[in-house]
Amino acid sequence: MVMNKQILKRVIFAGLFAVPFIPFLVSSPFFFPFITTKAFAFRIIVEVIFAVWIILALTDSKYKPKRSIVLYAVSLFIFIVGVADLFGVEPVKSFWSNFERMEGYITMLHLLALFLVIGSVFEDKEWRWWWNTSLIASLIMIFYCLFQLAGVLRINQGGVRVDGTLGNASYLALYFLIHIFIALYYFAKSKVSSMRWVYGALILGQMFILYSTATRGAIFGLLGGFFLVALINLKNKEDLRIRKWSRNSLIVLTAFVALFFLARNTDFVKSSPVMSRFSNLSISSLKTEGRAFVWPMALEGIKERPILGWGQDNFNYVFAKHYSGQMYKIEPWFDRAHNIFLDWGISAGLLGLLSYLSLYVVLFIQIWKKDTPLSFLERSTLTGLLSAYFFNNFFVFDNLISYVLFFSLLAYIHSKRTNTSVSPVQDSDDRKDLAMISSSVFVVLVLLIYFINVKPIIANTSLIKALNYSQMEGKKGEAMKFYKTAYETSRLGRPEVTEWISAKAPEVLGDESVSMVERNAYFEFAKNAMEEITKDLSDDPRYELIAGNFYLSFGLSQDADRHLSRALELMPEKQIIHFNLGQLALQQNNFEEALSHFKNAYDLAPEYGEAKMTYLLGAVYTRDTELINELVSTMDGATLIDDPRVLAALYQTNQKSFLLSLLRNLRGKIPDKKLQIDEYIKQIEEGSL
Repeated sequence: MVMNKQILKRVIFAGLFAVPFIPFLVSSPFFFPFITTKAFAFRIIVEVIFAVWIILALTDSKYKPKRSIVLYAVSLFIFIVGVADLFGVEPVKSFWSNFERMEGYITMLHLLALFLVIGSVFEDKEWRWWWNTSLIASLIMIFYCLFQLAGVLRINQGGVRVDGTLGNASYLALYFLIHIFIALYYFAKSKVSSMRWVYGALILGQMFILYSTATRGAIFGLLGGFFLVALINLKNKEDLRIRKWSRNSLIVLTAFVALFFLARNTDFVKSSPVMSRFSNLSISSLKTEGRAFVWPMALEGIKERPILGWGQDNFNYVFAKHYSGQMYKIEPWFDRAHNIFLDWGISAGLLGLLSYLSLYVVLFIQIWKKDTPLSFLERSTLTGLLSAYFFNNFFVFDNLISYVLFFSLLAYIHSKRTNTSVSPVQDSDDRKDLAMISSSVFVVLVLLIYFINVKPIIANTSLIKALNYSQMEGKKGEAMKFYKTAYETSRLGRPEVTEWISAKAPEVLGDESVSMVERNAYFEFAKNAMEEITKDLSDDPRYELIAGNFYLSFGLSQDADRHLSRALELMPEKQIIHFNLGQLALQQNNFEEALSHFKNAYDLAPEYGEAKMTYLLGAVYTRDTELINELVSTMDGATLIDDPRVLAALYQTNQKSFLLSLLRNLRGKIPDKKLQIDEYIKQIEEGSL
């Protein structure tokens, strides 16, 4: 039996020590490969080690969870989130999330399982090994990022903001922000000078990559965390040298910030892709960013459902309800408030937000309790970490990797505060019962892995295959099969699969190499998918819009109008919905109605170029020359030449005299377009435009 326990521990340790390397997992056969590859690996590892841990804990009570205020806080948080999801807007969506985020309640349960396992089996020695393994992983990530900066490896987001294997500069910044303080923590713990040099060098490398992400929240958080560590250590009575270093550090940090402030308008700062992001930071610039719109939305959403919120992954309903037409210039759809505290307020209401904040409170309490085994410097470093992390989260939302590190930190403090005395080994009295329990656990594990991971993986990779085949000549039939597999195999990701079914349907169904019978069958499948998703997500305007566009592309006016009108009801200020309703009216030769829709979109944001262009098109089709002239007078003439939709519409509606007059007028105003305009005039006069 002792040997069996050793095997169980080795399995658990193997899984736990694989976790720090999950950030490197990226697989191109997966849809959203930077997210889903990591998430599926994490879930499978946690499910395996959790199942083995249950058997180990039944074998030896030493490995059962020990009571602590941290355990209670984590359990309460997960419980409240679960209740909020259950009574939220879309409970199924809240449980599964989607491929783009891979969060939802299912991830919360896996994080709880990780907390229970790692907090129960690790003692001080194992924790030291595990955190240092994570630091080794961060060192590997440094080298990967250096290759990106050198141009050897591609920066996945494009531009100059390094993103490592996380695919997002903000995610990478948070990864290094946490690891910098972990390295500083072990620098403080180390009694060997050579190891301090190693940790110091690692911190410098991590700081350089963090700087290269140009993530303002994380960099401000780092500076603030360092400042707080130094400030706290002015009271350090355990080591006078640390007090001296703290005074010097405060002077250096203050001087650095002051120097940057004085130099913020110099050419050196403005020419830097990183520093210019800080020098341009102002109240007026913040007003044009997405957060200036979505934060007030989130506050309204919290006021509307204050107790338990809307459920996880349901911010899009708040976004749709409070959408402003002035948001046309930023992201078309927001599924997060980009502030973890507002996000939890939306997801789980004030109860969920308070339970989330309690995690920080209990950590601070446990770190600073009088009977703590931590030194003053170690406590101050962990305080700096939590403060930096807390500040950074005002501007971003967590991702899987940061959640793993945060819950690991919770488990670390939990294990520090629980009884570490080793209890006598207590084998199960009934080996037959233990064997039966082990068999049951194994069966449940297999089922969990199959339904939670294998089926969603099949759906995910089938979607990628479908997208690839849909781009190949003569392979549209294969694409159809994989779209159906992706849709039917798993609930996770089904809305995203449906979105792609809709987007690719016209080109897939337009392939004449596929038999008419197969195409008709696929059309019915796609149509049923549209109807099912809009029924499941009945208050989500995005999928009503997708369904409306699907029917619009096949000329099914009645169905298109039904879904687009519902989308407009749910999101009245979304310009693209007005555009599509206008297009539908044009298809039906109802030009006055089309003009009305285009005018509504234009009135929401007259400075929006596309809205002005479509309004102008509506004026062309209604032959309202006064309105045409009024709108043209407010536009850059080059736009009409570079985007000839208006010219083509005037030609098609037999307004050639007006068109020629317009072109000749533009010819004198934009001489650099003279040759292009002359060619248009020639084609119109010859009747060949």
